[in-house]
Parts: sequence; structure tokens; C-alpha cells
Amino acid sequence: MSHPMRALGRSVLLATGASGLILSPTHALSQSSPDPALVLDPIRVQSDQEGTDTAATSAVDAADLQTRYSGNPQTALNALPGVSTRQSSNQPGIEVNIRGLSGFGRVNAMIDGVPQSFKNTASHESSGGSLLYVQPEFLSAIEVERGAVSGAAGNGTLAGAANFRTLSLDDILLEGRSEGGMTRLKFGDNGYEYSGLVTYGKRLEGLWSGAGHADILLGYAKSDEGNYATGDGELDDGSAGRGSANTPEGRLVKIVLAPSEAHELSFGLLGYENTFQNSSYTWDVDNRTYTADYAYRPGSDLINLDLSAYYNDTTLTYPGTGGSYAGRETEEETYGLSLSNRSHLVLSGGRRLVLDYGLSWTRDDFQTHSMRGGNHPGTLDKASLFADATLDMGATTLFGGLRYDYWRADGYRPPYSAGVADCPADGPDCGDEWVDRDGGTWLPKIGIRHAVNEALTLEASYAHTFRPPTTHEMFYALVPFGDGVGSGMTNNLDLDPETSRTLELSAHYRQQGLLTAGDSAWLRVTAFQSRIENYIVNEFVDIPGDPYSRAMWVNTDGSTRMRGLEVEGGYDSGKVYANLSLSISDTDDQPYGQGTGMGNGMTSAQPERMATLDIGLRTLEERLTLGTQVRYVGESQQAAFDWGSYPDGAYMAETDSYTLVDLYGSYAITEAAQLFFSVENLFDESYGYPGGSAAAYEEMTGRGRTVIAGLTTRF
Repeated sequence: MSHPMRALGRSVLLATGASGLILSPTHALSQSSPDPALVLDPIRVQSDQEGTDTAATSAVDAADLQTRYSGNPQTALNALPGVSTRQSSNQPGIEVNIRGLSGFGRVNAMIDGVPQSFKNTASHESSGGSLLYVQPEFLSAIEVERGAVSGAAGNGTLAGAANFRTLSLDDILLEGRSEGGMTRLKFGDNGYEYSGLVTYGKRLEGLWSGAGHADILLGYAKSDEGNYATGDGELDDGSAGRGSANTPEGRLVKIVLAPSEAHELSFGLLGYENTFQNSSYTWDVDNRTYTADYAYRPGSDLINLDLSAYYNDTTLTYPGTGGSYAGRETEEETYGLSLSNRSHLVLSGGRRLVLDYGLSWTRDDFQTHSMRGGNHPGTLDKASLFADATLDMGATTLFGGLRYDYWRADGYRPPYSAGVADCPADGPDCGDEWVDRDGGTWLPKIGIRHAVNEALTLEASYAHTFRPPTTHEMFYALVPFGDGVGSGMTNNLDLDPETSRTLELSAHYRQQGLLTAGDSAWLRVTAFQSRIENYIVNEFVDIPGDPYSRAMWVNTDGSTRMRGLEVEGGYDSGKVYANLSLSISDTDDQPYGQGTGMGNGMTSAQPERMATLDIGLRTLEERLTLGTQVRYVGESQQAAFDWGSYPDGAYMAETDSYTLVDLYGSYAITEAAQLFFSVENLFDESYGYPGGSAAAYEEMTGRGRTVIAGLTTRF
């Protein structure tokens, strides 16, 4: 079996499809390093992906996630160019940051294509942004697309998308088998008790007069993590709630029915349950994702149809009786549909035209059943019509797209007194009603790609994106204690959507036989600049008829500029390999209000520099892989508040740079069994997560040295 890194040199840079994040082998395996015997195939690229535009995409596969990144998706995401997370020791939920933007729909974070938009404003350190909950053992790949996103995944999305793909039957079966399973068991130190996975699947072939098949996959996973020690000592798991203990548990069911090569119907159910301490409360989180997909491939150049439907339900409860919000119950239900088609046309002169077009709709329904606090109920509908075209003229390719995105927000406006805000002084009190706002906009994209030679390709693109205001921002009603509903005087029904205009320039290089026969190398460099209008922050404002300044979400004046340079590359000779990721970011121009940093949102500026260098070797007929990676995180800023030292309360706190060294390795005992290990933070450095709250950073809550070892088997 040849190693994936040697295969990537033979791969063609394919495009991301308009209906989802489907990455080419070059990107999907760009960071591949473990032994090939048990590398999961996280992404299957179909031939109909040729001809679409190459976006700024990166991916992490399951093998790298388990070895290089110690099974932690947040560590993996922070190693991708232009990507970071709002990481904290006491929050297993993942908030993805792309190019300095995160939260409130700016980034579309998905599980198997299903948007994850759950949020919970809790304490002065919460961001209020979207949280994604998934059992990491079920992941086959994490795919990230930066900038404008085509198709359904780009609906109402400002900065990009991240898709967390779960295991399929092909991931667990040994080659040539139609029935089997996969198990994984890991143990560690420093609070890492254990983590395990067991799956079973079967493919029934020869059905429907011999032309079809049916697949079934069942999986169960559970992890148990205690409070880890930092480089300086134990985490404080007391009143500050910094403890990292959590017990994520998951269940997976997938069914595929394919009566013929032309038709495929698939269903999925993914469950997640976890209990942990955060913001001085116990959080019980339950997340369930349901999917139904239909693909029609009649063998026609004009018809390649995909229909998807999904439902996601996330619930949060605060069990117990202590605290003002004990007994909190909130829920977010997400529904969605999408329909897309791809058509291939051959024009005069042999030029090829690929058209991707379709429509999508999604609804986020946030409900506050009890003790809402700073969380406010409402529904946000987003619908989109989209079309993308790619014209291949040989060495030069033109691509572009146009979409119309529509939104409608419907929320509850609590009561507020006559003579306050917009409520007439000579009339009755206002509010206590459901109100709605809507809008829409056209969003164009255009680009050109030119192959200078077989190794070097240059690309330029320009795109408009936008994201509508969320119901949380529009219907923000202060933070009532207990079971109160707040006041409608701080609702801002005039919030405008954020809009962005982004220019990207990139160069792609790939070469075989660079240093020795059979080796491969690749490099991609992308520069971008975005100008964002109507950036939304939480500010203290004066309200007519009220004697105090109140927190309210408002649009800021002027343009917010984000720009940066992203570098990603790799080299593989079979015996040795190296991977590099580098981000140089200028994203701290974003405005912040007096409410920022005190529980009403946070800034999302990325560190000025982030870099990961991974080097390794393979020996014993490539059965043994040993590697090390160096992770550098530069200086950054985070919003904080201190009314004693700053007149306005809010200020920007500086975070320091740090460097961590990790070790990892794997040994393929047989084709069906693999041992692996990782050592995170080898030198037990003390550091703080720059993407979390300023207070948590000051306590240096980064994980200390942790050793994990495990065994994966397939049968």
C-alpha cells in the first residue's frame, strides 16, 4: 500500500463543490503522517468534483487527530492556517474562529453538514457564541473552508465554514470485507482517564435484483477526563470553575440504501451527552443530530442531484438548587433542507463549463424554558438561492457565482414602560409581544486561476458575504435574575446585517521528484483582505426615558479591516516527511463595546503569528512512525473589563506568545491492529489559551504535559 503523501503528488487540485465541503486529496492528506496501515480514508472525492474553483481549504483526518493532536479537535483546528478556537479548560464545546471572526453565525460550524448554533450566555466570561458538541472518537475528518463558501454551507455565513465529518462504513471495514468493526481504547495521565470507541457495520450486497446494496453502521464512544494539571500545578476546580473534568458519551447510527448505482438514500443519527462544570454551574448538555440525504446519479452530464434534510436538537440544563440560575433549561432546534445539482457542459473549442446551482433553507429556534438570564428566545430563518459556474479554458480557468440570501428574525420583546425608548409617554406600556424583521441581499463572487506550468498555479478571487443579526443580538433584554424575562427597551430591531468584501490572492505549487525520485512536495500561499461593514458589538447606550446607560447590541460605524497571510505545505519522501502551517494575521482592528468582555460577546482577534512545524520518519518497512511537532502561538489581544482602572470599563488585555513541543508515534502490528502514543506539551510549559476570556488567560489554564497511549483494531 503506497503512503497517502506520495499519492498526493499525483492528485489533481480539485475544487470544493457548491453543495458542501468536499476537499481534494491534496488538502485532505496534506497533514498526513501516521503509518498507512490504519489510516482512515476520511474523504471520498468523486470524479464529478473536477472543474470547480479551488477555495482556501484545509483538513485533518482521523489518524492525525488521534496521534499528532492527542484526539483533541481544538488542537487540530489551531494547527490549520487562518483557523483558531475560543478554547478554555472548562468548555468542551467548540467555537471555531476563521480569519479573526467567530460567533453569532460568522462561521458555519457543522456536524455532517448540519449547522451547530447552540449558545449559552453564562457569567462575565462567556462569549455567547455558537458551540459545537461532538464526541471526538466519532470523527473521520475536520474540513475547513476559509472565505466565501459556495452552496448550502455558505447560507448567511460571513467568514467560512468548518465541517466535522463522522465515521462511515468504509472507514471501519478492512479492505475487501463486507462486515466488521473497529475499536479504539486509550489511556493517559494528567487527568486523561480513558477514551474508547466500538463500532460494527455490515454491507448487504446483491439486493434489489442484484443491482443494489444496503449498509448499516452502529457505534458507541465514551471518554472520561478529570481535572488536568497546568505547567504550574493543578487547575482550580472550585468557585472559579476552571476544572476540565467532563465525560462525553456518544452514539452513532448510519443506514445507506442504494437500490442501484443511480440512487442512494442515507440516514444518520448522532447522539452526544456530557456533564461538566462551567460558570459556577453544572452543565448537562444533550446534542442530537438527524440527517437524511438522497443522491441521484443517472450517468448524465446534466444531472447530479443531491437532496438533504436535517434536524438538530441541543438542550442544556443546570441541575441543582444553588445560584440565581439553578434549574436553567434552554433548547435550540435547527431544521434545514437543501437541493443542489451539478451540470457538465462541453462548449465550442473543447472548453468545459461546470454549473452548480440550488437552494437551501435553515431555521434556528432558540427556546428558554426556565431561568433564561442573558439568553433570549426567538427563531432565525435563512434561505438561499445559489449558482456557481466554472469555465475551463485550458491553462486558464474562470469561476464565479451569485447567490441571494434572505433572512427573517422572529423574537419576543419583553414589556417596557411608557415613556422609555420608543414607547410613547402618553400611552400604555409597550412590549410583551412577538415581532419580526427580515431582509435579503445579492452576493457575487468572481475569480480567475491560471496554471503557469504543471507545478505552479496562481489564483485571484473577490467575493461578497454577509451574516444576518441573530435573535440573541436583536432581542437582547439585559440579564434578568431568576426566572425574569428582562426589558424590551434594550431590543434593537434596527440592527443591520454584517457584510464583508474579501479579496484573495494565492499561489499553489506541487511537484514530484523534487529532491529524490518518488518524493512529493506541495505549498500553498494565500493572502486575503476583508472589509466588514456594520460590525455588531455590545455597547452601553443612553436610552430615552431611562436614567442609566444600558447594554445593547449595535452596529458600529465605518469599516472593520481583516487581513493576513496563510501558508500551508508538506514534503514526503516515504522515509521522512514534514508539514508546515503558518498564519500571519492582522485581525485586531475589530471594534469592541463596553459590554464586550463581560459576558456580552468577546473579541475574536487571532494571535499575530501562529505556526506549526511537524517532522517525522518511517522505518521498519514503514510500520513504525515517529514524529514531533512544534506549535507556536504569538501575541494577541482579548477584551476585558475593569471599572476601577478604566473609565469606560472595557479595555484590551494583551496575551503573551508561547511555544509547545509534542511527540507522537504509531506502530502497525498488523494490517488490523495499530499501537499509537502522543506526548502533549513535552516540556510542561505554563501558558494560557489566547482565545478564551482574559481572566482565564491570566490563570494560565493551558494543559500541562500529558501522555496518551492507545490501540486501534479492526476486525
